Amino acid sequence: MAINSSDLIPKERLSAYQRWELACLEAELPPAATPQSAADAAAAREATERELAREQGYAKGYETGMAQAAAMRARFEHLLQSLTEHAGTHQQKLLDEVLNFALILAQRLVGEAVRVRRDLVLPVVAEALKQLPQAAQRVQLAVHPDDVELVRAFLDDEHASPMPQIVADASISAGGCRVDTGESAVDATLESRWCRILLTLGQTEGWIDAP
Repeated sequence: MAINSSDLIPKERLSAYQRWELACLEAELPPAATPQSAADAAAAREATERELAREQGYAKGYETGMAQAAAMRARFEHLLQSLTEHAGTHQQKLLDEVLNFALILAQRLVGEAVRVRRDLVLPVVAEALKQLPQAAQRVQLAVHPDDVELVRAFLDDEHASPMPQIVADASISAGGCRVDTGESAVDATLESRWCRILLTLGQTEGWIDAP
């Protein structure tokens, strides 16, 4: 239906109710969407999605990285423990080898010293006789045949009392002796003294003649 211009009522002539009703109708009408605002909204949604995807990817990557770091740390700890155990084993083996070498060297030095200095048997004999009971009367002293005369001269000079019976015994190495009273005995042979030293070092090998 065509609207005549004479039917139009100017806004200033509208009643207060008519103006309020018109204003409400105008306020309720949503603004028309423009292509630009739709593009901006789409861009905003895309940016939000990208940010969400980035955060999710970061969280997943962090979780994966921490799991890999924990696994790598466990492997390193296992490797370190293994290396420590092997190092301890090798260290103990090296110490044992050094000790064995030192004992062999000491044994050869002792044997050489006894051969060069025959008088080294004299303090051994004196110490062995001191360990006998005071009431001992019949004392037998066994020494290597090469040490008999040297030991006899030493005991004569010391005025040993009672004077032991000196017996040559080829089974006793030079530098050692064995004392027997019938009731007690003192083993001061080179072999027995060496074994006592080894026991203090946790070794059980006996004396082996150096080549």
